[in-house]
Amino acid sequence: MSFSKWMFAAWYDLLNSGVEGRVVPYRRETAGKAWGDVLEIGGGTGANLAYYPSDAKITFIEPDMHMVRRLRRRAARQARDVVIVRQVGERLPFADASFDSVVTTLVLCMVRDADAVVREARRALKPGGSFLFYEHVVSPRRRGRWWQQTLNPAWRCLTTGCNLDRDLTASIEGAGFSSVELRAFDLSVGLPVTIPNIVGVARV
Repeated sequence: MSFSKWMFAAWYDLLNSGVEGRVVPYRRETAGKAWGDVLEIGGGTGANLAYYPSDAKITFIEPDMHMVRRLRRRAARQARDVVIVRQVGERLPFADASFDSVVTTLVLCMVRDADAVVREARRALKPGGSFLFYEHVVSPRRRGRWWQQTLNPAWRCLTTGCNLDRDLTASIEGAGFSSVELRAFDLSVGLPVTIPNIVGVARV
């Protein structure tokens, strides 16, 4: 597993480059609208770094040491002063009400317990804070769900943990936020199929 994680981290940006142009608007809609003390859960290789406001104080949670190395290098190249904590999103090592904004982009598919991560995001937010999210989700259509569930075991293995069939809309709407605003849409990835996505903000 360690070697597969190294390979995934090493090739992540290259593999993602084919769809990154389609994802940029949603990075702007999430990271780009974060403010104040910001926590990003699942920082990965730092794909969101370029979109954060210059005055944001950014803390990353990232458990994978291979991703952390690349995240540090990207932050140094962009001259961003960030804090990186190696921990999982299910157990955030921060007090209640620590952050103004919490961000996830394409990460809730990878965690062990998405419901727990979203609850932790809410716990870590200050009153009036915002959870900004962009994620791919289970299809609302029966045929789409069948394909996702059928392909998921192989896909999860190839990507070291990405799940195609998670109902993340339910995870976010059931986490106890005072309000949730989200937009659901299908994202084309240049193939004869599209992937169901959501983008939005939940407020404490």
